[in-house]
Amino acid sequence: MLEDRCLNGLKETYIALGVPLSSAARAVAIMKAASVAFINNTASKRKIETPAGDCSSLAAEAASYFDRVAAALS
Repeated sequence: MLEDRCLNGLKETYIALGVPLSSAARAVAIMKAASVAFINNTASKRKIETPAGDCSSLAAEAASYFDRVAAALS
């Protein structure tokens, strides 16, 4: 569903809007890094404390979605 509804044509949309693909890919990489840091509870800007736990599988799954977006832009 992600490919069909969101990623199909994403690159062409950014090109049509005049958004540099390198900038869009960089933004996705920054969002990926921030998201994974928050999931792993290592983000420096977190505002609340959360219980410690192993969220490595959740972080890996989230990272894979960002990778799919980056791949759609390349």
